[in-house]
Amino acid sequence: MVDIHDDPIELADSRHERWVERYEAERGRVRDALAAAGLADSVVRVEHVGSTAVPDLAAKDIVDLDVVVADGAVREVATAIVGRVGGTRYDNHDGWNVVPRHHEGQRFNVHVFAESDDGWKVSVATRDVLRERDDLRAEYESVKRRLAGETDDLGDYSRGKTTLVETLLDDARNGDYDFAFAVPETV
Repeated sequence: MVDIHDDPIELADSRHERWVERYEAERGRVRDALAAAGLADSVVRVEHVGSTAVPDLAAKDIVDLDVVVADGAVREVATAIVGRVGGTRYDNHDGWNVVPRHHEGQRFNVHVFAESDDGWKVSVATRDVLRERDDLRAEYESVKRRLAGETDDLGDYSRGKTTLVETLLDDARNGDYDFAFAVPETV
């Protein structure tokens, strides 16, 4: 069983190329598992999100994937992932389950979101802003490093980033980005 709250909050300097390779391999495993389970048509998109998806940004050595699926398919897809590639399913709500897992020494968090859920939109929008805005990326890393030095509680760490994430979302809404969705107002 993989406990999502069990990992210490330790930041590694960017290993972006390695993290991208690991994301691509995990995306392939997830897609193959869902195809074998007859659920490939439920998948709308798969995204590499979080800090490991942003070049030159320190991150926890956990590769995050957002698997966006048709509304109503979240639990079935998350359960199929656990059954076919492993991990532990956390049932947050109808629109979001997360499957933390390990594969060959790499930790992954596979977030399964309903297409209508704003969670994946927040992830994609903030990732894209951090990729484009060096100033906000530097500020985000500074906040993350400060928080990592202050707490080992994942909830406190996440909440400590909320104000800056809202700034990133504001930039995503008002900047020159081409999202195929409405950027959420809040985290």
